[in-house]
Amino acid sequence: MYYGFHNSISGKRGYAAALDAAAAMGTTAAQLFAKSPRSWKTRNLKPGEAEAFRDALAIGPVRKTAIHASYLVNLGASGELWEKSVFSLADDLYKAALLGVDYVVVHPGSGDPERVRAGALKALALAPAGAKLLLENVAGGGRKVGRSFEELAVVIEGTALGVCFDTCHAFAAGYPLHQDAAGVISELDEVIGLERVPLFHLNDSRGAFASAVDHHANLGQGAIGAALAEFVRDPRLADKTFIMETPKEYDAMNLRTLRSWLADA
Repeated sequence: MYYGFHNSISGKRGYAAALDAAAAMGTTAAQLFAKSPRSWKTRNLKPGEAEAFRDALAIGPVRKTAIHASYLVNLGASGELWEKSVFSLADDLYKAALLGVDYVVVHPGSGDPERVRAGALKALALAPAGAKLLLENVAGGGRKVGRSFEELAVVIEGTALGVCFDTCHAFAAGYPLHQDAAGVISELDEVIGLERVPLFHLNDSRGAFASAVDHHANLGQGAIGAALAEFVRDPRLADKTFIMETPKEYDAMNLRTLRSWLADA
């Protein structure tokens, strides 16, 4: 198992700063934004920045990396918003290819699942081959695509797309992780296939079960609670990558919690 946090790229080292932070904590995975997640503006790589990132990967403890796409991306939209979403996602895939990042994660958006599929495939076609594109399950609400495993399975069927599974989102969408973590994993395997889910976002939930509320909590301190330990210790997930998107000021505490769960396996 590989695990780590979503880390910042601020500072002189740029993208490599995310790996520096992971190395300082002794974690083996890292997620980052390739640009501001709340702006359409791209971020150009500085001279030597890609090389510094690849060098840090080569000599440091991090073995799995992911870029999280902009929160503005809505692949289910139409018109100009869809076009901007596709090009923003393609930009992240391009950066991932240059940096040697394993995965790019995107929230599917709201609207038509067929538009989501078409947008994801167009973004892949516009970018160099490299990172695997993963659609993240969502907490639900409105016309958001990806609340159910069945909907995600239809979107990725017959493509190279994969899925990123967020524990908080699944719980908020009505999957009973607090009562039957093993059963949820079995359903995920049956409907999507665990081989298509290489990356997990490990978050507890501030919102109630089936509430469609997407608010992350510290591990073991939310509504999912201690059942998250059962989830991460399931042997079917032993080769997966886990990224914690828990409140940033509690990274050290959440890391201790995760390591204690794994030590008790």
